[in-house]
Amino acid sequence: MFRRGLWVFRWFLGLALIIPGAAWAEEQALALTGFEAFAQDPAMTAAVISPNGQHLATMQRVTKDGNQLVMVYDVDDLDANPVVLGSKTMDIVAVQWANDERLIVRFRQDVDTLEDLGVATRLVSKLATVDRRGERWLEIPRRRADRRSEVAQLRQNFGGAQIFDMLPKDDDHILVQYDDDANGVNDIFRVNVKSGAMRKIARNTERTTITYLDEDMEPRLAQRFDHGDEALVFLGRLKGKKQWIEMGRAQANLETHSSAFNALRLADGPASNVFYVISNHESDTAGIYLYDLEKQAFGDLQFRHPRYDAVGLTTKLDEDQNEVITGFSYTGKALDVYLLDGDEQARKSALDEVLPGSRNRVVSRSHSGQRMVIRAEGPRNPPSYHLLTERGMKTLGRSLPFLEPEDLAPVEWVRYKARDGREIPALVTIPNGEGPFPIVVNPHGGPVARDFWGFDLWAQMLAYHGYVVIQPQFRISQGFGRDHLKSGYAQWGRTMQDDLDDAIPYLAERGLGDPGRVGIFGWSYGGYAAFVGSFRDPNPYHCAIAGAGVADIPHFRAMVADSGTFAEKVFRPTMDGINPLNHVDSVDVPILVIHGDKDERVPIAESDKFVRQLEEENKQHEYLVLEGANHFYGTIYYRHWMQMFPKMIQWFDETCGLALR
Repeated sequence: MFRRGLWVFRWFLGLALIIPGAAWAEEQALALTGFEAFAQDPAMTAAVISPNGQHLATMQRVTKDGNQLVMVYDVDDLDANPVVLGSKTMDIVAVQWANDERLIVRFRQDVDTLEDLGVATRLVSKLATVDRRGERWLEIPRRRADRRSEVAQLRQNFGGAQIFDMLPKDDDHILVQYDDDANGVNDIFRVNVKSGAMRKIARNTERTTITYLDEDMEPRLAQRFDHGDEALVFLGRLKGKKQWIEMGRAQANLETHSSAFNALRLADGPASNVFYVISNHESDTAGIYLYDLEKQAFGDLQFRHPRYDAVGLTTKLDEDQNEVITGFSYTGKALDVYLLDGDEQARKSALDEVLPGSRNRVVSRSHSGQRMVIRAEGPRNPPSYHLLTERGMKTLGRSLPFLEPEDLAPVEWVRYKARDGREIPALVTIPNGEGPFPIVVNPHGGPVARDFWGFDLWAQMLAYHGYVVIQPQFRISQGFGRDHLKSGYAQWGRTMQDDLDDAIPYLAERGLGDPGRVGIFGWSYGGYAAFVGSFRDPNPYHCAIAGAGVADIPHFRAMVADSGTFAEKVFRPTMDGINPLNHVDSVDVPILVIHGDKDERVPIAESDKFVRQLEEENKQHEYLVLEGANHFYGTIYYRHWMQMFPKMIQWFDETCGLALR
């Protein structure tokens, strides 16, 4: 079994192929309608331009449910057949230009063998370089002989490298993180993209992970997790020193002061000891500050929004490939940006005129800055990609090309009052026609996460079928300040659930929703909320669909302690509230349970337990298991959506009787 898994990896680069350009668009010429138009695997997911602006690499699919391919075009002759790169055994999931001639390609494969090795994931990710003609494939890093044991060798081969820094000033090298000695720790290597030669330049430990190197390749920022305080600790180094100094902590605490902190990068050249950091130490919302590591003190506030948390810096490369800060990003309705750069602001304004109703971002640009790729996304515009050159703008492709704006619904960014007076931000997707419409309350996952204004596949699919969809940013949703976050600690199924229920009278008062026809649907934490929504007392819901939901809080909290990410562990103490498994006997509405059988984030055992009790209690339910589906977008495919979407509409429309009458 182990040898078979190794064989797959040993040969996947040998199966890379070049497809004749004339054949690749045949199936896309066939229009998709109805559920298929929503369910197709995205037709285009990325576009990047070479540093010299002469070539364009896109990630596209040529069928509604095929693997992603990389297509390389000549920018000055986009109508010519592209070079097409792909693999029969691994799905391409990312592409970047290393220099004008070579691409960095990331592949992913779902491999059962990983579970036999005791690895926390079954998704294998690999890096490779290839020239723009589809020749000279090279895996990064090149495989090394490891004779200690077969298992150690397999661990090394399955443990792919991850990009750490693209080194824009160095055409020949990139930095990667890689576990070269199979000890479970990823060190940092400088890799030659032409030869694959690699040299270790920084070593991590089981306790400390380096997150930032200066231009001299000195480690300057790192993180570690403090298991005693359950806090993520941010560390910095003075120039030329080896000792790590604590800068701040991110911590979610039920009893005391909760904090947000993140160290971003140096504020000046490599000799500097002043960093940009994010902190909420003196306000409800997190702002961006300077932090003097030598003095171990905060400096001047650079940016803070009164309603939303700051989340990072926006940058561009100047003609000398120096990274220049252009603005600050914050969690507004669409992950908004406050721009400092006048040229960037003028460009944004021009793009917003040409591409109205979308959030428009420059996602790739040439060294000269004269040629760039724009990604546009809005409620009625699934992500689309556009090439801007000195000759004007050309649309490259759309992710869901068979959905037209008139098929899709407008989305409002609103705020309503919960029963205790708290203001709850929300997105409302309003179907075409006259209300009041049947309602679907659609809580997000996380729960320490949030929804953004833009294209939402689930909300738009439901609105297409006549449902008004509200997505409450209930308390504990991230990005709205410390108080909104902390007010949801240990409130799973309690005040967090009240916030969801209180969206119903808001829609009714506006004449948009019919409170007599209400369903709840969510995924991940949203699936948990749908479990709880099936037994509320009194229950405002008439129907529930729980996708990939947590059903057993104590079990899930223990799993996070054992294998969660640092960020998940920070919020582990706040994971408490009503446990759905203890209330199955109170379920009083029809419930459809959906779960992928390969789910790594919320194991399918969570839904299995809930469904077993539904059967024992003789409650009206159905259980849809998605074979081969994982948890996240990009690991759920056309075949899964085509099982899920028709069943969801049938469940709401017919089983629960919510359809328009």
